[in-house]
Amino acid sequence: MEDRKRKLSETRGSAWTKRIRPDNDDEDDSVFLHSQTQGQSNTREWTNATYSGSVKNLRRVTPKPVSGSASGLRRSTRIRVPPLEAWRNERLVFETLASGEVRCMGIDEGLQPDTSGLQQMEKKSTRLKLQKTRAAQRRKSVEPLYTRVRNGNTGRLVPVAVHRPFEKCPWRAPPNGDGPPPFHYKKTFASASLSMGFGFLEFSPLCSKELERSSTHNTHFCVMKGHLEATIEERKLLFTVGDSFIVPSGASYSITNLSQSKTLLSFCLFSGPFFDYQ
Repeated sequence: MEDRKRKLSETRGSAWTKRIRPDNDDEDDSVFLHSQTQGQSNTREWTNATYSGSVKNLRRVTPKPVSGSASGLRRSTRIRVPPLEAWRNERLVFETLASGEVRCMGIDEGLQPDTSGLQQMEKKSTRLKLQKTRAAQRRKSVEPLYTRVRNGNTGRLVPVAVHRPFEKCPWRAPPNGDGPPPFHYKKTFASASLSMGFGFLEFSPLCSKELERSSTHNTHFCVMKGHLEATIEERKLLFTVGDSFIVPSGASYSITNLSQSKTLLSFCLFSGPFFDYQ
């Protein structure tokens, strides 16, 4: 019984020790201890030390406090970022500080998102809404709007059509035309007693109005859109937006649209003398 206890104590005492290297042995000394450590205690101590290195060369490393406060505690520098959009090549950007720490600077956005398709869809939706609004306006009643105005002779209020919406006046084409007409016109106001009328004249792109002469009316034109050329008798004149001109009665004239889009003019017909020679 005593022999068994003695063998057990020898086994327990030599579990965490290395053999003593003999003086005349050439074996690898990594499995031996120096002779000066023979008399020291070989009991195992459980500590919070960490180990680093390979399995053959184990060494104890004492953990050092992280830079920050004297107690070794510091605030976490971790940040939360939204999921990265890999299709735009988004990535995190890091910076190494002078202390050796690595800090996240943010997100590199990478390529800009392609929103051309969404913009086209939005433009199309806006255009369709505008077309529906204009169609609804055209479907409204074409009756003239009457406004009550005061008669200067009697002092009473009388209803008068002083407003004509542009959409409610129909376009008309010149008679005796072969093919598409070069221009259209519409009359907004006309007075048979005063021989006076107002309206609009619209030219198709690069089209012209043939030579014409009016023996009873003077005609006033005002360019509202486009670029055109007017020939009065033998004189050619160029006009742009905002320009106006008068064709006297008895004079021949023609108008040519010089732009690639439609040209719009407003006109006024009136009889009676206007110039001194008339």
